[in-house]
Amino acid sequence: LISMWHMTAHLRKFNQPVIQRKILAILYMSPIYAITSWLSLVFPSAEGYLAIIKDAYEAYVIYQFLSFCIAVLGKGDRNVVVDVLAK
Repeated sequence: LISMWHMTAHLRKFNQPVIQRKILAILYMSPIYAITSWLSLVFPSAEGYLAIIKDAYEAYVIYQFLSFCIAVLGKGDRNVVVDVLAK
């Protein structure tokens, strides 16, 4: 419920689309986890396929989080982020 509220807040005030798209992708993780977990309880035979979906989206969220860090800390420049983290 809280993640849905945050998602709608970002969609209503879409001022920085480059950064907010990454935030929305990260926030979608909890509903996707909830839906796939519920479906795996209802359909135990499909649990393996749903776990693949869940794991694939988790990898995508990790990528989006790193992209978010680069967009915020380095203003889109990866080398700036490496320099900031190396200090």
